[in-house]
Amino acid sequence: MTNEFNFDSWQAKMVALEIANEVGRAILKSLSKEPKTASQIAKALSIPLPTILFHLSRLEESGIVSSKKALGKRLREVKVYSVSSTDIVFRIGDEKDG
Repeated sequence: MTNEFNFDSWQAKMVALEIANEVGRAILKSLSKEPKTASQIAKALSIPLPTILFHLSRLEESGIVSSKKALGKRLREVKVYSVSSTDIVFRIGDEKDG
C-alpha cells in the first residue's frame, strides 16, 4: 500500500516536517525494519521517550505510522507502532491535469 498525499494538505505538510527532521527519519527507518513500542524506539535510538512520543504522534496523525495495542512483557497493554507503507507519494495539482 502507498500513502498518497495532496501536496497542499495538512497531512503532506506534517509528513514533510517529519521527513525533514532527523528524529522523524530515524523513527521511520527503525520502524521499517520491524514494529516497535515507543520505549523500544527510544532505547534503540538513544533519544528521550518524550521526544519519540512527540514525533510518533505526528507520524501517526499524518497516517504514515499506525499503532495497535498488544500485551507487553509485564502483561500490560502497550502500543506497538509500525509504518503504514514504505512508499510515500505527494500529488501536486489535480490528477486530471496529468
